[in-house]
Amino acid sequence: MVKGKGEEKVSVQYSLFFIQRFKGKVLFNVPMSEYTSLKIGGPADVMAFPQDEGDLKDLIAFAEAKNFPFYILGAGTNLLVRDGGFRGIIVNMTEGFKDIIWQEDKAIVGAGIKLSETVAQCRERGLSGLEFAVGIPGTIGGAVAMNAGAYGSEMKDVVDGIEIINKKGQKKFIPASELGFSYRKAEIPKGAVVARVHMKFEKTTPDAVRDKIKEFTEKRRTSSKVTYPNAGSMFKNPEGLFAGKLIEDAGLKGERSGEAQVSEIHANYIVNLGKAKAKDVLALMALIRDRIFSQKGIVLEPEIKVVGED
Repeated sequence: MVKGKGEEKVSVQYSLFFIQRFKGKVLFNVPMSEYTSLKIGGPADVMAFPQDEGDLKDLIAFAEAKNFPFYILGAGTNLLVRDGGFRGIIVNMTEGFKDIIWQEDKAIVGAGIKLSETVAQCRERGLSGLEFAVGIPGTIGGAVAMNAGAYGSEMKDVVDGIEIINKKGQKKFIPASELGFSYRKAEIPKGAVVARVHMKFEKTTPDAVRDKIKEFTEKRRTSSKVTYPNAGSMFKNPEGLFAGKLIEDAGLKGERSGEAQVSEIHANYIVNLGKAKAKDVLALMALIRDRIFSQKGIVLEPEIKVVGED
């Protein structure tokens, strides 16, 4: 639970709120290693699974009023939680917000829907534009927040706008033109949560979409061979370059810290060989950044999110 002098008081505040107002599931003292693809992370004080907008509005308003930190979790595929865990509320979007409303070549997609499921539904409907996302883990909400992309396409190419719940618990629509999309980033208002994503596609045929999906699946063969727990690409690609190639050329493939290892298959992946700690992953990330900067004068920027306490 929350550490420090007011531990018991804060614990009671959490409990009273969730008992009285929250419809979704609530867990306490949750090991984040069970909710991240890296299988690493200390305990979070609280994990709440909002079922609908009412739950989400109440949860955000409560956290703001009590000044409790919160973090929005999708599938946990782009996240490293430090070994000391997270002091606050993890808002897990994967059990609510899973509806899709189709409108010919457009859709309103719940933030908790997995990218893979949306790609599959687009394939069946003959809607093109999201094929690049095949094989990218995670949820639609998370993909928009980081402007996920591959093979020259990004989420910004298929997003019309987003519905958010802001830190005051108010629902708002933000058009894509105001999201300031850039490489692996969207300008979502601080403290706001993406609830739904309005998406646009190009009408074609199921066979045409299926062919594109097959093409991109073939291109992913190397990364798909990484079988140890991982968080995908650890660093953003510098302009005109590939982070994986830089790391490989620096001789860092296979480098280890504890049971974390720079993948021998894809150098921009760090894998958990079994019992890796967050400190091991962070040590490897620091080594990679230092080596690339000393050799090439290039500063690699992390692509993953790092949260929590040491």
